[in-house]
Amino acid sequence: MEKLNVAIIGAGLWGRNHATVFSTLPQTHIRAICDVDSGRAEATAKEFKADQACTTIDEVLALSDVDAVSVATPDATHTKLILAALEAGKHVLSEKPLATTVEEAEAVAAAAEAAPGRLMVDFHNRVNPAFVGAKNAIDEGRIGQPIHITGRLSDTVYVPFEMLSWAAQSSALWFLGSHLVDILRFLTGQEVTRVYAVKHRGFLAGKGVDTDDVHLSTLEFSGGTIAQIENSWVHPADGPSVYDLKCEIFGTAGALQIDVSHNGGLRFLTGKGMSYGDLVGVTPTGVGRVGGFVMEAIARFVDAVMHDAPLLADANDGLRVTRVLAAIEQSAASGQPVDLAS
Repeated sequence: MEKLNVAIIGAGLWGRNHATVFSTLPQTHIRAICDVDSGRAEATAKEFKADQACTTIDEVLALSDVDAVSVATPDATHTKLILAALEAGKHVLSEKPLATTVEEAEAVAAAAEAAPGRLMVDFHNRVNPAFVGAKNAIDEGRIGQPIHITGRLSDTVYVPFEMLSWAAQSSALWFLGSHLVDILRFLTGQEVTRVYAVKHRGFLAGKGVDTDDVHLSTLEFSGGTIAQIENSWVHPADGPSVYDLKCEIFGTAGALQIDVSHNGGLRFLTGKGMSYGDLVGVTPTGVGRVGGFVMEAIARFVDAVMHDAPLLADANDGLRVTRVLAAIEQSAASGQPVDLAS
């Protein structure tokens, strides 16, 4: 395969990241941009020099020369699009979460197992330099056996109130917890076996966004490690960064502290409070290259399809994360711990 023809489903914030990568790499070509908003699809297709704009997955799959489909749509819409693309024999890159119910995730995993195309989930923190460094340190035994972890991946209220028009169809747990659960699996090499969670609801719903405010969860892992995690959408809007991502890992021989919530080397003070510039996720590059772990993760999909490189994360990873998040929801609703099958 000399050129990978890609169709991008979803022309919003993250779909534009996909378009940036696929329009930059010399071995990829954007065959189509698809979005339910025809105007946005057409504008994005023009900006990134895609061949055409579409508004439905059926239009995309009718294009016989499309090799791969990337899905960058709202959380709850992934399953139908992934299954259609796999059934059509396409390679698929999906944003997280793979699905928002266990039944849907199991159906996608089964379809991926049987399909000729490859399916990758964009858990991009697996190539985040801070987490890669932590993973290497744990694997090298520098902190001994991990005993307990505290992790936070939360957003300011800007995300549910302004950034996401579909926030009421998701939650901080699904939107953010999917990343955090996966990165803890990645760091420890262990699977979650038991969860206990509580949640708060009322603040966002009272302001017109009908979803949970925060989930606080305790996770027990197969190797004995215990983690406590936070996924919130109610951090104040005047924070210097829209997200807060921190992780501390305590082991038998030491500890690791990770804070990738900001890049303090670049600060903006422009009359709206202090904010930070991104020096890590997206970085300047030369012609034909992408920079930063956010773009690098998407490029890994191209490596997997064109060069048979390992997938960054596969359907089984997506399924396992969905099972954990669903168990957290179940525990928070029942007030009881939930065991997960191995």
